[in-house]
Parts: sequence; C-alpha cells; structure tokens
Amino acid sequence: MNTLRTSIENGVGWIRFHRPHVRNAVNGEMMDELDRQLMVWKDDEEVRVLVLAGDEKTFVSGGDLAELHALTTEEDVYPVMHRMGRVLEVLRNWGKPTLAAVEGTAVGGGCEIAASCDFRLASDRASFGFIQSKLGITSGWGGGSRLLEQVPRDRALLWLMTGERFDAGTAQRWGWVTEVLPVDGFERGVQQFAERLTRTSLPVLRAYLELSRLPPKTDRVDWEARSCARLWESDEHMQAVEQFLKRTGRL
Repeated sequence: MNTLRTSIENGVGWIRFHRPHVRNAVNGEMMDELDRQLMVWKDDEEVRVLVLAGDEKTFVSGGDLAELHALTTEEDVYPVMHRMGRVLEVLRNWGKPTLAAVEGTAVGGGCEIAASCDFRLASDRASFGFIQSKLGITSGWGGGSRLLEQVPRDRALLWLMTGERFDAGTAQRWGWVTEVLPVDGFERGVQQFAERLTRTSLPVLRAYLELSRLPPKTDRVDWEARSCARLWESDEHMQAVEQFLKRTGRL
C-alpha cells in the first residue's frame, strides 16, 4: 500500500496514515486502501482491536485540498464526500473496538475519522479542530453527526460552528477523548490500552458494541438478558465458571 502502513501486535491491528508530505491528507487512493484494509481485518480473528494512527506531527489533516480543489460543483463533490462517509460508517460499525491514537494534530476530516472510532486516545501535546467552518463548509464525512452523539449538544455545536482548535485536556474534560497519555512512549501507552480490550472474548466485545448502538426505544433490558443467555452456553463461559469454582474450592 502507498498511503497506509499496517502491523499486528498481540491482537492489536495498527493502521498508520502515511502521506507525510501532505500532513496525511486523505486522497482517493487512501480512501480505497482504508476501505480494503477494514474489510481484510474485519473477519480476521487475529485482530481483536484496531488502532488508527498518524505520525508524531499529524494524525490526519483532512481531505487533500489539492486533489479536491479541481471539483467545483455540488454534483462533483457529493460523491467524494459520500464515499469517505461510507468508509467511516464501516469503521463505526466494524464490530470490534476501534481506537484513534492522536499524537499530534487532527483537524477537519482528521477529527471526523477520530469521531468514527469507539475510543480516542491523545498525547498531552495533541490538538484538534473541526476547522471546516473556517473554509466555508460543514463536516462532510459524518463526523459532525457523530460528534453531536458523543458530547453535549452545545459543546459540539461550539466546536463545529467556530472551527476553533482545542487541546487534548479540553477534549477529555468535555468527554470526547478517553485518555490523555504522555507523548513520551505514546504508542506503547496506546498498545497497552488496546491490549486491555484484547483480553475479553470477541463475542463479548461485539455484544457490548451492539448494545451501545441500539436504537433509543429498544428494550435494552430484554436485549441484555437475551445476549447473556446466548453467551452462557458458550465453551468459554463454561470453562471460566469451572476454573472459578476450582479456585474457590467449590468444585
């Protein structure tokens, strides 16, 4: 691949955006490669958690304006926006935990990618900005809608409407960033966080992700009872209970 770098370590798959000459801006080739890689790893049980990362300077700086600037009409631009929006919808509903690891700057579409992940980890020098409004446009990949689901409405609107940049500490206080990690050893800290999730079985991870996305009027109590009952008969549960009873001297 030309625009991404991938690796797997202890059940954690890493996708690193790699267009450093344009601050990891997203072009059509990157969209295609990200879409394909998500499909490759979606059913690969070696990958239990996915991390999206940039480099020490930039997570993603948004869409590649040099490529997009040639598009001048709504009819030309809409298919490109919709295409990346669909890729991020695949990411959002990937079925395994996803993490955005932001060590440097995430702006514009970079924030939209981060908003499509289940967790956002940031270094203590990271910064963010939904800067689309400063360019006279809105978010175009679904990131604004997701942000409105993730933080209080007034705060989301403030970020979206002003396009102002904010630091990792502010993002954590407002409930958008899960953890702020020291920049020294940042990737190792992300790996350790991700490995905490890999210790849980994939069926349980998938069940909780599904629960988190149920429509508001769903009978969640019934759903949880059914989910627990379904997993109860699994070999993993039976073995775990047997080990527990042996440890406690009850078997």
